[in-house]
Formats: sequence, structure tokens, C-alpha cells
Amino acid sequence: PHQQLMSKLDRKNQARQKQQVKRQEKSQAASIFTGQNGAPRQVAIVPLSENIDVAAVIRALNESVDVANDLSIDHLTRIRVDRFKQNIMYTPSKYDLIHALDVCRVADFVVLVLPTDVEVTEEGETLLRSIESQGISNVLVVAQGLDQVNPQKKRPQVISSLVSFMNHFFPTIDKVLSLDSRQECSNVVRNLCTATPKGIRWRDDRSWMRVEDVKWPDAQGSLVDDVVVTGVVRGKGLKADRIAHIPGWG
Repeated sequence: PHQQLMSKLDRKNQARQKQQVKRQEKSQAASIFTGQNGAPRQVAIVPLSENIDVAAVIRALNESVDVANDLSIDHLTRIRVDRFKQNIMYTPSKYDLIHALDVCRVADFVVLVLPTDVEVTEEGETLLRSIESQGISNVLVVAQGLDQVNPQKKRPQVISSLVSFMNHFFPTIDKVLSLDSRQECSNVVRNLCTATPKGIRWRDDRSWMRVEDVKWPDAQGSLVDDVVVTGVVRGKGLKADRIAHIPGWG
């Protein structure tokens, strides 16, 4: 009844207010990433085959936006993308279920890397189902080695097959981008830098932090200092007086 009594002007005003609230919420969600010293966007690189070269994936993405490659890509890789004025931290995953789960649970974006020369095995499918069940934020899918598919006219068919495969797990995936194309790599980085992470509810309902650096105390003297853990607190606000849990340490 209330809806029926509202005038056309009232309905337009109500719709405008809802849009403003939605726009404000989106702006607040992305504000943590803004600025030279903004929080880095956490990106997990997850291979779906044991012959995927994860280092080459990060290298291709960096080259597409003219980022220097003299960076360590064995562990965490933090870069500044001046083109989009954003910081990105790449976390490479091993082709291992437990390691992939650990990497994905602290990621704003998950980049799944598909092979083009072999099919994803049952182990790879189990990995996909597991990270999906754990809860996953924004997902992008790329293919490595597409330029090695011959004849060339077969490549669109391979991409179409990969999209169809990924739709079984993530129905919203509508494209698989090639790492052999500089333009498509640039599109991946653009998506990483401009999209708003949708987050994971069980994670964002509490305080959490991706540890970027650990400074151990100097135990040579009689005085033992505290361990210093550095990172950006995400999710809910963290109270300094509360006990924090560090997985694997207590």
C-alpha cells in the first residue's frame, strides 16, 4: 500500500538515494587501495597443471604494463602500476591443494592459469572445487602456451573449450585470456587494478592481515624483544589490546 501511495517523484528520489548509497559503499570498499602508500591488491596466481610456469605468468603481466622484471618472483612480489596508480602484490601458488587454499584465502583476486597442451587432471579439478568451497573473491582465468597450439586456426577452439570447462566451476566466466598476448595481459592487470573485490564473507567479518614482513628479535642479549609482524589490516577494525592468531604459530 505504501508503494502505491508514493508519487512518481518520490519513487525517483528513493531510487536516487539507493544509487548514492551503493556508490558510496563501493567507493569506501576501494578507498583502502588508493594513494601511493595504499594497501596492495592481493593477487593469487594458481596453476591448474604441474607444467605451468608461474614465474613466467607474473613476468608477462608485469611486462604488459612496463614494470621492471628485476624483481623476486619466488615468493611475494609487490609492484606499483603507475598506469592505474595501484599497488599489486602477487602471491604465487604451488600446484598443491593445501598451498593453493592458503594462498587463496588471503587473496582479493585469484588468477587461475590453464594449460593449453594438456587437459586439467582430476587433481586440478579437486583443487578448483576446494578453493571454490572455501570461498573465493574475484576470479580471472588465463591460458599459458596458446601460441604453441598449431595449426593457428585451432586456437579459438582451444579457448572455447577452456571457457566451457571453467563454466562448470564458475558460470560467470565468459572469457579466457591468453598470456602470450601483451594486450590481453594488460587487460588482466587493468581488471586487477580497477575492479572492486567482492571479498569473502567469513574472512571480512573479522580482522585479518596478509603478513608482508616479519622481524625477529635479536636474542644475543639478555633482553628479548617482541616479534614485529608487518602488513595491512583488512576486514573489521583490529583492537590493539586483543590477542591475534598467527596460523602455524599460535
